[in-house]
This record gives sequence, C-alpha cells and structure tokens, in this order.
Amino acid sequence: MTAIFIHIIVYILLGHYVQASDDDMHETLKKNMPPQVKFLRVYGGDDETMPPIAMCSRPTQQRRPNVSYNFPHVTIELDIQSSTPPQMFVIFSHCNADWTEHENAFLNDPALLRTSSIDWRMAPPASIWYSYTGLLKVPNEHVKFNFGGNWKAKFYLYDDPGQPIAIARFFVVDPRVETRFDVYGDFYSPTNTVFSSGAYTLEAHAKSAEMLNDGQLNTAVFYRLNRYDEPFIVSEQSSYESLNEQNHAYPLRTMINGFGMTGRRFRIERIPAENEYRVLNLGDYSLYPRSNAPLRMWTPDLWRNGSFLERSDGGIMNTRFIGWGDKDYVQLEFLLNPQLRLAEHEVFLSGSFNNWSPDPSWLMKWDEEMKVYRLRQWIPRGRHGYLYMTGEIDADTRKAIRLTAEEFEGNTARAGHPFIAFIYYREFGMGGFDSIVGVAGGNVYGSW
Repeated sequence: MTAIFIHIIVYILLGHYVQASDDDMHETLKKNMPPQVKFLRVYGGDDETMPPIAMCSRPTQQRRPNVSYNFPHVTIELDIQSSTPPQMFVIFSHCNADWTEHENAFLNDPALLRTSSIDWRMAPPASIWYSYTGLLKVPNEHVKFNFGGNWKAKFYLYDDPGQPIAIARFFVVDPRVETRFDVYGDFYSPTNTVFSSGAYTLEAHAKSAEMLNDGQLNTAVFYRLNRYDEPFIVSEQSSYESLNEQNHAYPLRTMINGFGMTGRRFRIERIPAENEYRVLNLGDYSLYPRSNAPLRMWTPDLWRNGSFLERSDGGIMNTRFIGWGDKDYVQLEFLLNPQLRLAEHEVFLSGSFNNWSPDPSWLMKWDEEMKVYRLRQWIPRGRHGYLYMTGEIDADTRKAIRLTAEEFEGNTARAGHPFIAFIYYREFGMGGFDSIVGVAGGNVYGSW
C-alpha cells in the first residue's frame, strides 16, 4: 500500500515537473522570438473615425482654401507581440499618387525624416495575442512634412534594419485648390447576377486658389473611406490610370475637363456600389464573452443580393466603448452560408479588422460537410464593418486584388458608402513629385 502511495506521489510530481518544463520552454521560446506586428492602423488627429490626413508643415503667408479634413497630425497605432518593448525606428518616405517612392534624397532625406519616439504601452494582462501597443503622432517636434502628398511610415528593428516589419500609409495635404465632391447613383450590369445593380459616379471639382498650371493639376484619386489599398484613379498620366485595370475586376470610364482657374473636373463612372457593410460588434460580451478560447459566430452569415437591415459605421474600426482592460483580441470563426452559390473565384474576408486589405491568411475555405465557407482569425475587440469578397492573390505583393462584392453581397446605391477625393498637382521642383493640394469627402446622400 505504501509503495502504491509513493508511486502516485512520484507520478504527480513528475507530471507537475513536465508541465513546468513545458511552460518554461514556452516562455523561453516566447522570449527568443523576434517582435511580431499583429495589427496596424492610422487615423487623423486623435479620432479613430477620421481618415489618415495631416496638414502640411510648410509655413505660408497665403490664404489657404478650406478643406474637409484639417488635422494637425496623424496617429499610428501598432499592436506587437514582444517580450520587451521593441527597439524600433521609423523612416518616412514621400510617394507619388500611385504610392511609388521617390529616390530623390532632397525630398526623402532619411536624416530629417526619421524618429524613434514611439510611445509603448502594455497590453491588458489577460491578452495572449499581443503584448504592447506602440503610438506615434506625426508631424511632431522631430519630424516635419514640408511637402503634400502620399507618405509611408516604415518601421524597422534596430537589430534588423534591412527590412521594415510594418508600413503605414497616410496623406499630407497642402491646400491650394477649392474642392467640391459629388457622388451620384448609377446603374450597371454585373457579371454574377441577373439583376441590374447599383453603382456610383464620382466627380471632383477643383478650382485653383493660386496661379497653378492647368497641365500640372492633372490627377484625382478616389477611395472608399478607410479602404486605401483600392484607389480609383483619374489622371492625364496613362501609367496611373492603367492601375485601375490591375486593381479592379470591372471596367471604369474616366474623364477630365476644364481649367485650373475656372475649375477642373475629374469624373469616374459606374463604380459598383457594393452593399452596406455587415456589422460585427465584439463589444457585445453576451455574444462574445471575455475568453482566450476560440469562439464561433452564433449563426452563419447568409448570401445577400443588395439587401441589408443595419447601417454600418462606414467601414471604420470603432473602439471608443471598449475599456483598456478589454482591448484584447477574439479568436473568432467566421461562417458564410452561400446557399449553394459556390464562388467562381477565391473568397476573402475583408473588413476594418484587416484594414480592408486581405492577404492569403484571410482566404476562406469551403467545408463540404457543413456546406459553408469557414475562416478562423484573431480580431481586435470593437465594432467592425466587413464584407465577403471574391478575387485573386497577386503573386508579387501577396495581397488580394481585383476584389468584388458581387457574388455574395450584391450592389445597392442605398448603401451610402463614404468616399474621399484627393487632388494632385505635379510639382517640377525636387525632380518632380505629386503634391496633394485638395481634399473632399461625401457619399450619395451629400458632400462634406
């Protein structure tokens, strides 16, 4: 009897030792892993609902036109898994309207456009998906943006400065034109349904407040708000407009007319309206309780053909109502019941939780037994907008391209997606670059 008792005690202690060894090994591996970026987002000023726009730092004595979005800085947030606050630095690069970076050292001077002043904050104690949040607001006392245009913030580790581990995109506006933006309802015939579908025609009117050369005021780029990897380009530069065919699965018709002093008009026709964004509210703790265990949607999402019941927030990630202690991630399994309408292309989950820029990790798989598309992913807690979209993977960028919502969402101009328009002026100085000189926003219900 005593021998059996001793054997049991040894077995329990051995099991405890093995468990402790596994935990120690896990902690050791965790400490030795390089920092991993889990999520990144950018927004205007201190308001997460605003587009990532900052005003140009260049002083001017001239009267600047009024602009729709006037923020002194942009805020960049990144959630990162790391055993300690990572040693990182950021280099900023000016880009043309098509996001190609300049090689001109006077325009992109790494000595002046660099900072390591990232404010690191610990994640909530219960979080297992990330450990720190980095916060950076620019321009600031270290970094000034003296040129309008598209900008990238590239984050590097001091231990491995050869390749950025994260890239944030934002816009700097040097307002020099009065801009009016209009969205009109339209119709077009989609390839995946027999019904006529809603579409939008977009127009931006830019009137020069200075003596700007008409030929240089030659490009407008439209985005659905918060979806900055899907530009709609209207330009006199054919290399820019050719990107429309690469990025979108449907033909687009563009037009430019007018003069800078009297007003230039940039128009793009028959953009599919898509459907109102589906809403995922992870702030509802009765449906999605605090837990590190995987959760599943309570009911599968269904195929839609332009119908919707609930208005979304315009595609933003809204965390205003989430307290610091609950700013964790939910491991959630999405389910899409296509009602036997199998996709002709790959199915992707696109939403505010991946900045509307899915990669192969957001590719859904068909479950033959359940007759649904499935995907499990870590989602930041908050209120999100999302869509089920079909497209293909770009072999070079490993991003989903030519995305369309036709197959599972349908299109309706009642959806009211907000758009934003940027007006570009081709500067001849510094070797030539695109400066944003006007900005405006709106949807089919009005402009702002």
